[in-house]
Amino acid sequence: MAPGREVASVVIDDLRRLGTCTPEELAQRLPGYSWNQVFAAVDQLCREGRLTLRHPSRFRYVISLPTTAQAERRAPTP
Repeated sequence: MAPGREVASVVIDDLRRLGTCTPEELAQRLPGYSWNQVFAAVDQLCREGRLTLRHPSRFRYVISLPTTAQAERRAPTP
């Protein structure tokens, strides 16, 4: 597995187990990876529609797994 894919899998597994968090909390929960590795994985997963990054207030971002409805809207049509 490519290193970026490994980090992405760990990020998704962490969010499945522990739920929604801020980027800072996620990086703290994954001490085996640098901030840059976690951020790059979150960026890629958001672009793929596998994560949701929200900006609920001026200085806060929240990362979560998409709801079923969000995932279905982003799924490519055959």
